[in-house]
Amino acid sequence: MGALIEKFRHLPLSQQLALTAASLTLLATLSLVALAVRSSAYTERTLQSEYGQSVAQQLARRLSSELAANDLLGVTAELQTLVTQTRISNAAALDVDGMVLSEAGKNDDGLAFTAPIEIAGDFAGTVRVSVDTREQTAARQQFMWVLSGLSLVLSFLVYGVTRPMGHRIARNIEALSLELAEVNEEIPYSANELKYLRHQIQALPLDLLKAENNGESKDEHYDDTAILYIHLSSLATYVEALDQPRLQRYIKTLHRLIYGACGFYDGKLNVARQFGITVVFTGSHNAGSPVARAAACAWLIRKVMATAENALRLKLNFGLAVGISELGMGDSEDIYPGLYTQSTIDELLGAATTAEQDILVTKPASRDVDFTTRCKTATREGSEMICLQGLSDRQRDLVERQAALLMKAIAPEVAKADPTGSA
Repeated sequence: MGALIEKFRHLPLSQQLALTAASLTLLATLSLVALAVRSSAYTERTLQSEYGQSVAQQLARRLSSELAANDLLGVTAELQTLVTQTRISNAAALDVDGMVLSEAGKNDDGLAFTAPIEIAGDFAGTVRVSVDTREQTAARQQFMWVLSGLSLVLSFLVYGVTRPMGHRIARNIEALSLELAEVNEEIPYSANELKYLRHQIQALPLDLLKAENNGESKDEHYDDTAILYIHLSSLATYVEALDQPRLQRYIKTLHRLIYGACGFYDGKLNVARQFGITVVFTGSHNAGSPVARAAACAWLIRKVMATAENALRLKLNFGLAVGISELGMGDSEDIYPGLYTQSTIDELLGAATTAEQDILVTKPASRDVDFTTRCKTATREGSEMICLQGLSDRQRDLVERQAALLMKAIAPEVAKADPTGSA
């Protein structure tokens, strides 16, 4: 069976389709033939039972008068007359003990029916009548073979119609295989067109044809993005001056401060350079536009920084610069925005290293409508950057409340980090 299936798989596609369609047709039609024959046999058996039982009852009524007169010759004559009918093969009269009184016809395997003989209401014997079913059985078998032959003919007809159709489909597939064969090395030919096409495709350098980036570009990476660049000026000094445990505590406190501040404005924190951190703001937010949020976050960091220095007794010198980019930072699936934004980060790095105590804003970022509404600015001598001078009353009140919350969050950790209070 396995060898037959394997041989079938190697046949041309047109033959596979034709054989499959013909086999299914033959199976369906033979199922219908079997159902028809079974239904016909049930109907014939019902009619024969009704006929045989009726004949037996009529014969019993006729023989009751003959037996009442003790006329066995009359009984025999009745039986002989009955078996002359083509459908009755045997008839017999039995006494009360089941012994044969008289019998006529041939005893075969036909359907047997019995009926009681009664004389004046008393049981006097039994009649047995056998109905010949050979003719009906032969006719039913002939009917079955004729329908089976028609099913076979119909299957051949379906095979003949399906094979040309399958051949046209296989021709198109084979044409594709031949086109691929021109660019592939020699591939062993297979009579099955689909198998041959599969071998041709497998021989192609599919890894080179695939796009390097299967992910779709994300819309948020192509919106205007505000960037707050934080240059960690004091960290460059403490890397060499502090021991490892204290340096880690210092960086942890620094991280806690910046992370808490940008959390108020939905900023995303990233390490951009050795001593530089970027906080990215994009999308809409109740606190304002991305540029306004970046400026408010920088002001909050600057406000909390002095208090944190006193608690930590270590310098927290930050250079702060705010800029805007047409694209976002990208991700592992789309690196183009991140590459495009590097020039903006480089510009902010240069500004942050010279910012000292100021918060600098690039001119494109300072044109943001929400920023101009919420923030106060001034020009900086000798620089193309704008200096953030203050916040509007409403924005300043919000930052004051945020600063109080932020100090409550970081003060316990600062005290724990340096319990001696020594610098």
